[in-house]
Amino acid sequence: MSTQTRISRDALHEFLDGGDVLVNFTSEAIAHAESTVSLSADGTAKLVTGTAYPVSAIADAKGIARLLTSGVGRFVVASDGQSNVAEFVTQLEARNISHVVCVLEEACDADAFMDEEDSEAVAERLRQLGYI
Repeated sequence: MSTQTRISRDALHEFLDGGDVLVNFTSEAIAHAESTVSLSADGTAKLVTGTAYPVSAIADAKGIARLLTSGVGRFVVASDGQSNVAEFVTQLEARNISHVVCVLEEACDADAFMDEEDSEAVAERLRQLGYI
C-alpha cells in the first residue's frame, strides 16, 4: 500500500504509529525516538532507535525490505519534495511493501501574515494613492 501526503516537520511525529519505521530522504537529520533506518558505509540497512539521518538516494529497497521481519508495520519515507525518493518508492511498490511518503513542508508562522489591522492600513494607503 502506498500513499503520499504533505505534512509539516513538526506534525511528522504525531503521524507515526507504533511499528512504523522512518526512512529519511531529506537533506537534514530528523530527531526521532522510535525506529529509523540507518545505512552503514557499505549500504547495509539496519534498524536503530533515535535520530533519523539522511539516507542515500541509491538506498536499496531490497535490503531495507529485509527489516520487515523485525516487526515493522510500514515504512514512513520522509522526503523534502525532491525526486530522489522516486526510485526507492518504486522498488517498495514492486515488492508490495506497505509504505507512506511524507513530503515535509515548513510550518508557516501565523505572525508572518497580516492581521485585520494591517490589512486596513494597507487598504487606507492604497485609497490615498488612488488605487481603490
